[in-house]
Amino acid sequence: MGSKEKSSSSGKILRNSFWYGLETIIETVVFFGTSIAVARYLGPTKLGYFSYINFFVTIVTRTSGTGLASSTRKYMSEFIGQEKHGTARAVYHLAYKYQLLGSVVITALGLAGVLLFGDHSYRLMACLLILSIIPGVMSWVPAQANLALEDASKNTTSAFGYIFTYTLIILLTLHFHWDLVGIASASLIGRVVEMALRTIPLHSRLSKIPLEPLDHDIIARIRRFCIEAMGIQLLMSVVWDRSEMIFLKAFSGLEQIAFYSVSFGLANNLLVIPRVFGGATGITLMVESSRDPSRVRSILDNICRFLLFVVLPVHLGAAAIVREAIHFAYGDKYIGAVPVLIIASILAIPRSFQELPSVLLSAADHQKRTLFWYMITGVLNIALDAVLIPRYGAIGAAWGNGLSQAFGVVVIWRAARQDFDFGFPVLPAIRLFSASLIMALIAFAIGRRVPGMPGLILAVLTAIPVYILLVRLFHGLRPEDNYRLSLIGNRLPSVVRRPYMAVVSFITTTPQAEAQPQ
Repeated sequence: MGSKEKSSSSGKILRNSFWYGLETIIETVVFFGTSIAVARYLGPTKLGYFSYINFFVTIVTRTSGTGLASSTRKYMSEFIGQEKHGTARAVYHLAYKYQLLGSVVITALGLAGVLLFGDHSYRLMACLLILSIIPGVMSWVPAQANLALEDASKNTTSAFGYIFTYTLIILLTLHFHWDLVGIASASLIGRVVEMALRTIPLHSRLSKIPLEPLDHDIIARIRRFCIEAMGIQLLMSVVWDRSEMIFLKAFSGLEQIAFYSVSFGLANNLLVIPRVFGGATGITLMVESSRDPSRVRSILDNICRFLLFVVLPVHLGAAAIVREAIHFAYGDKYIGAVPVLIIASILAIPRSFQELPSVLLSAADHQKRTLFWYMITGVLNIALDAVLIPRYGAIGAAWGNGLSQAFGVVVIWRAARQDFDFGFPVLPAIRLFSASLIMALIAFAIGRRVPGMPGLILAVLTAIPVYILLVRLFHGLRPEDNYRLSLIGNRLPSVVRRPYMAVVSFITTTPQAEAQPQ
């Protein structure tokens, strides 16, 4: 590959990473803000029922969308790379047709279940949520097709349409008191807008490509990949996406569901930077693991160190100030979520490293290994839920979910090491953990001594410079990290670039280096 091609590939990766990061961050901020407003408006009981129904909708949408959608991206990318654009279009048409059929059948079954067995007072809300499955699922295939065409901007544009529509209807619901029906309508209408903005331009673009038939071998490969991907996503939904709701509904009640739902959502929002960083890095890992497997070790060493640098202070710091944050954001009705969120924040740390070994196993075509270990993790998750939730409620759910997540990440990490030579930066992890823990203890002390919002603000403003100083003193980063972090600074606005570069220079320069004569 020539330098021009490398430059072009790097440019595409950086551009798509920018669009993906922009979409993820804006979605997180908007949904975090609206979730607080909705939680305060509904109260724990109504929020608990809504979260319970929405839990099933989320599982169906992600599981149904991921299998065919991921195969769409994989095989469209493969045929586009081979200059077989007509075959790539045929892959899309096949996936879209089966996706539509599956979404209609699943939605019909869901509506039947709600009408026959659902709570009468919540029936309309539940039906609206179930109907949102169709546009939610049908957005996945065009989204992955856009990624196969290396144009993530189209997904971001449609996501903005969803965010705007969803937020507008939520605000109208809060103003006119449309209650649960309004909240469910926001999901349904927002997904319809997203689906339209994502599908119509793509279909127009693909219509210009001659359609070529698919042979039976390709269809068989797609079917096998779909089954494995859907199995992985189903287990991901069980392990990572609140299967505890079922046990909480059976043994604890709607209030405990609300406490766990709020805590899980907040802990998940803390992972926004690892998700963006991991998603962008996964592209590089996928390419380099095939091109030059020897580079995997150095790539993962740097990635893990930077993730530790961000994740440890964020999660430990959040656990330190969670009481003040919950009281300010959600009010006294949600104080019961405080211990749940502390546990969830700390035990969510391993999830920051979950995507990296999964990408490597997919690159090595060992999805079955991932599927096997997720099955084991799912069994562990259910066993912990069965033991802990009946006695401890939402707190037991947080322990069960968090411990099973940690186990899943560890075993997937070890499974990926069977194919690639890499390790975990243990010494930097110890140094950065020490810096983060001290920072969190200081923030905790400030939050307890200074009550209310002033204490929360003071704790955060104190924690940031304290952590920066401790990272420098503990040598949490290396001098060569200055160059890598500076690449990010070069893309920041000028008003932010100067202080950012000053901080980077400070934390990557060791005191010993400063003491040496020039």
